[in-house]
Amino acid sequence: MSNIKNTSMADDFACFGRGNYILMAISALLIVVGFVLMSGSGTTMSHFESDIFSNLRIVCAPTLCFIGYVLMVLAIAMRFRTKS
Repeated sequence: MSNIKNTSMADDFACFGRGNYILMAISALLIVVGFVLMSGSGTTMSHFESDIFSNLRIVCAPTLCFIGYVLMVLAIAMRFRTKS
């Protein structure tokens, strides 16, 4: 008797599991939200915008982007396999 499992060809060639794709989507969303929070109106020659020095733009948004990039690397590097 053979120990060959009953799996489809798609399962044999799948690089990532469902958990990997979920983590990639979450990390991509964090990166996009971080860049959106960093964007906004800037300072011109006639008007000074003090909002460019806000805590949200300088600390929170880059932190969200960094966490998103780290999660993306983890999602690609690790193999999460879930049974469908």
